[in-house]
Amino acid sequence: MYPKPILVTACYVALTSFAAAADCNFDKPIGGCRATISIDSISGSKGSYSAEVTVKSSAGACSKVEYFLDNTPQTTVIRSGSSEPESLFGTKPITKKSILIRKCTSYANANAGKDNAGDVAIGPEFFEGRWQGSVGMLLLRAGLVLDLSVDGNQVRGTSTAQNSGEVVQVNGIVSGGVLTYTYEQPADGRPASVRITRKSANSISYSGSAGGVTLSGTLQRL
Repeated sequence: MYPKPILVTACYVALTSFAAAADCNFDKPIGGCRATISIDSISGSKGSYSAEVTVKSSAGACSKVEYFLDNTPQTTVIRSGSSEPESLFGTKPITKKSILIRKCTSYANANAGKDNAGDVAIGPEFFEGRWQGSVGMLLLRAGLVLDLSVDGNQVRGTSTAQNSGEVVQVNGIVSGGVLTYTYEQPADGRPASVRITRKSANSISYSGSAGGVTLSGTLQRL
């Protein structure tokens, strides 16, 4: 038997972990996601059938997957992890062809990116939205606008140079709280690499490098 202090501590950790996992804001969608539904088991007889399935979302916690079961709309909510078991019922045998995924939506999670100590460890959704500021080196600076959308750990969007109007496509990935992507420079087609990190709750640090030259700056969330 565990001593009481250890048991109390274990219960506290379990409860706080559950609370963090369930703190979803389903009134605030932040992007799309990819969903899959696998059939684990089926049962039933004529006129009454059931299936145990697993619904998965590429965005993980705080997702909603909408789908049809033989033209009947269904919704599965994923509050923690990346999947949720579900029981389905119908009047016909349930097969993969019976299920049609309609939509997968990722929602804001107030505890996303927080470690067990409550410190911020940025999740991909932090980078969602429009960012504006100036980048350059020394006194040579120019305005830049980023429009970013997040799907899981993938980030797509555009980067617009305000002085020239040049637009490049952003196709990046977030790993360890850092957004990185590469693109071809419009002027000469040479590759450039960009690294973006969180600076504050509403600002990011931008660093772009090409040909041995690095342009950096701070962008603010609009």
